Amino acid sequence: MKETFTVSEKELPELAEKVIQTLSRGYEGGARVVLLEGDLGAGKTTFTKALGQALGIQAEDIFSPTFILKKEHKGEHVLFSRLVHIDAYRFEHEDEAKVLKLHEDLEKNGTLIVIEWPSQMGWRDGDITIRFTVLDEETRNIEIEYASSHA
Repeated sequence: MKETFTVSEKELPELAEKVIQTLSRGYEGGARVVLLEGDLGAGKTTFTKALGQALGIQAEDIFSPTFILKKEHKGEHVLFSRLVHIDAYRFEHEDEAKVLKLHEDLEKNGTLIVIEWPSQMGWRDGDITIRFTVLDEETRNIEIEYASSHA
């Protein structure tokens, strides 16, 4: 199932809450994965900050891990107490993703994994895929595609 929204930056927290509620339905452990696609400056990291805040993480602690590739945060959410934020923008080949040890994160209960630029690392297996398109300086078109188990 797909949904499309036109939002401003200040509406992202509400959208982040909706995503977390969707991922919480039927949660039985392990990790949930959110894939973020869109051009540079489209709002992927800003949305990740909104997700983090919904999990009880300070927004200023969340930044794009472009050069460190992966950053982990501890949250206070009842189901998702760990946020793993990956930025694959700099990847030139899918094999580079091995250093992330993503398979280990996928097995950890209470983990929400957010991957910016998942196509750069050949990752297509997400619970939710969100595509950001810039409409103007303050407005984004956001398309959310849910995996069949979350529709």
